[in-house]
Amino acid sequence: MKIFQIAPAWMDTPPKNHGGTEWVIANLITGLSSLGHDVTLFATEQSHVRGKLKYVFWKSFLEQGIDWNMSLPALIHYFEAFKIASKYDIVHAHLSSETDMIIMPFLAELTRKRIPNIMTVHSRWPFDRHSSTDEMFLKLYANKIFAVDISASMHKTLPRQFRDGVFVHNSLDITKMKFNPKAGTYLTWLGKIIPEKGTVEAIKTAKKTGEQFIFAGVVDKYLETSVRYFKDKVKPLIDGDQIQYLGPADLKLKNKLLGGAKAFLNPISWHEPFGMVILESMACGTPVISYNYGAVSELIVNNKTGYLVRGQGGILKAIKKIDSIDRRDCREHVANNFSPQAAALKYLEIYLKEISYHQRSTSKKIKPSHNGHHKPIFRYPQPVLKLESPN
Repeated sequence: MKIFQIAPAWMDTPPKNHGGTEWVIANLITGLSSLGHDVTLFATEQSHVRGKLKYVFWKSFLEQGIDWNMSLPALIHYFEAFKIASKYDIVHAHLSSETDMIIMPFLAELTRKRIPNIMTVHSRWPFDRHSSTDEMFLKLYANKIFAVDISASMHKTLPRQFRDGVFVHNSLDITKMKFNPKAGTYLTWLGKIIPEKGTVEAIKTAKKTGEQFIFAGVVDKYLETSVRYFKDKVKPLIDGDQIQYLGPADLKLKNKLLGGAKAFLNPISWHEPFGMVILESMACGTPVISYNYGAVSELIVNNKTGYLVRGQGGILKAIKKIDSIDRRDCREHVANNFSPQAAALKYLEIYLKEISYHQRSTSKKIKPSHNGHHKPIFRYPQPVLKLESPN
C-alpha cells in the first residue's frame, strides 16, 4: 500500500530535543514500513524516518524563529503536500497545533474527489484560541473527515461533526529507549515547562521527601505562559544541588535521565490527551507516579508499572513503596501494548476501511455515518482486504 503521511513542520520528524506528535508519526512510519508498506512522509528536509521523504522547507519553523501563530508558512507547507496527495492509496494528516487546522479544507476536498484520507487529532479541542473559528471549521469540513483520536479519554471529547471516529493509542519504538534494570537514586520529570504539566508541583514534592530531583524540559520561548512560568515559579526552586535542571533533552540525555531515576513524578493538572513521556519512562524501566487525569490510566498499570494517586500526599506515599515495582514489568508493558507494529496494524484497518468507503461512495454529498457515539475499535490482527504489495 502506498501511504502518504503529512506531518506538521513546526519541528522535524522526529524532533531533536522535544515534541510528541512528531515522534508518534516517526514511530508509526517505522511500524508501517516494517510491515512492508511504501510510506512517504511530507515534513522538513532535516527529518529522518524509514521510507521516503518529501518537503518544501529545509528547517523546521521553530528553528527558523517562526512564531506558533504565523499561519502563512504552514499554509505553504500543507498546500505543497496536498498537491501530490492523489498519488497515494491513503493520505494520513495530523492535527496537533492551531495552524494545523489548515489541513481540514484540504482533506474535505480529497473526500469530495473520493481520495481516501484520515486525520489524527493529537490535542484537545478547541484548537483556535485566537479567532475562535473552530465551529466554522467543524461546520464546513468535519463531516467529510474521518477523525482518529489518540486515547479513549480524549475520544470522548471528539466533536460529533466528524464522520465516524475511532481512537488508536500512540506507539513507542522501544529500541530507541535504553532499559536500566537498576533503580537510581533520584526522582525525575521531563516535558514542556508549562503549569498544567506540574513542574513546580513535582519539585516541591521532591523537596518534601529530601530526595534529589533532576529534571529536563523545554521552555517554549514562543509561549509567554511557559517563559513566565519558568522565570517566576520554576527557576527560583532550582539550587543546583538537590534540585537540578538540565535544559532541553535530546534522545541521549532523555535515556540517561529517565533510565537513571528511581521514579518519574507526573502531577499534571489537566486531562492529558496521551502522555508519551510516561511510555518513555516505563520503557527505560522507571515507574511513573501520576495524578489520574486524562489518558494516564490507559498507560499505567496501577501497582505494577507505577501508581495512580490523588494529591501530594498520594505521591509521597507512592515514593516510599516505589521499590516494590519490578522495572522489567514497566519495559514489558510498553513493548507488549504500545509497539509501532501494534499501532500500524490498527491504522491499516482504518486505511482499508476508508479505501473501501471511498470506492463505494458516489458523486452524491457524503453524509456523516455515526454508529452510536464514536465507538472505539478494533478487532484484528488480520485486515479484511488483501493489501497491495509496495512498489
